[in-house]
Amino acid sequence: MLSSLVKDYQSKQSKLKDINEQNRKEALAATETVANLVTDGVTTNVTEVFATQKKLEKEVKGLQTNTSHFAKQTRQWLEMIDDFNNNLKEVGDFQNWAKTVEWDMKNIASALDYVARTDSRAPTAGFPAATVAGDFPVATAAPADETPAAEAKSRKKT
Repeated sequence: MLSSLVKDYQSKQSKLKDINEQNRKEALAATETVANLVTDGVTTNVTEVFATQKKLEKEVKGLQTNTSHFAKQTRQWLEMIDDFNNNLKEVGDFQNWAKTVEWDMKNIASALDYVARTDSRAPTAGFPAATVAGDFPVATAAPADETPAAEAKSRKKT
């Protein structure tokens, strides 16, 4: 009887060990499956993130190239506009110079005309009758923006 109890106890213990070992193996297998699934999911996400990062880096390089090209083109346009503005100023300076010369010529022509008229009426002493400063008519004054002083002011501004 004692020996049968011991055998029963040992057989139950053996069955429990077998069941525990089987449960432990199943738990390890389940844990390994879960770990693999999680790892596969993370790996897939990491792979997608890495591929997206590579695409973004390529796009950034392309955008940097385009930006430097556009900056260079913009600088060239600005230089062309500056040159155009300078040439436009030169044309304006030439026109102003031409108007000033024209105004001076009108003044000279008016003075010569007056001298010619007064010479015909002058006494024979050798001097015209009206040689006092301010006696001869002057051509109409040039507009304020066409005088040499106005030209000098406009050059100082630019």
